Amino acid sequence: MELDTWEGRGAFWLVLAVLVVGFWPLVALAVADVSGTTRRMLIAAGPVSICLGFAVLILWCGYKYGEGLQWSRRQTWGMAVMFLGLGLLGGLGLWFSEG
Repeated sequence: MELDTWEGRGAFWLVLAVLVVGFWPLVALAVADVSGTTRRMLIAAGPVSICLGFAVLILWCGYKYGEGLQWSRRQTWGMAVMFLGLGLLGGLGLWFSEG
């Protein structure tokens, strides 16, 4: 990735933002000494936030580079919804298994 252009730097910051949004619950869980409902919430928020970050990245790439990638708007939204669904299902599974 070339960081000497505005587009390259923007892409770098976008990926960094996706990582921060995606992994903040796991970092908070590693740093904080919590138990009970707060721990369950942080564990369940892990896959939800990671998949939310990927869904945002897919939407951004789909709208910016959709023609070059040969993605339709429907395909872009379908992939984003799929990632959100996977994140919610993973979060629910971890919420109920952490009992």
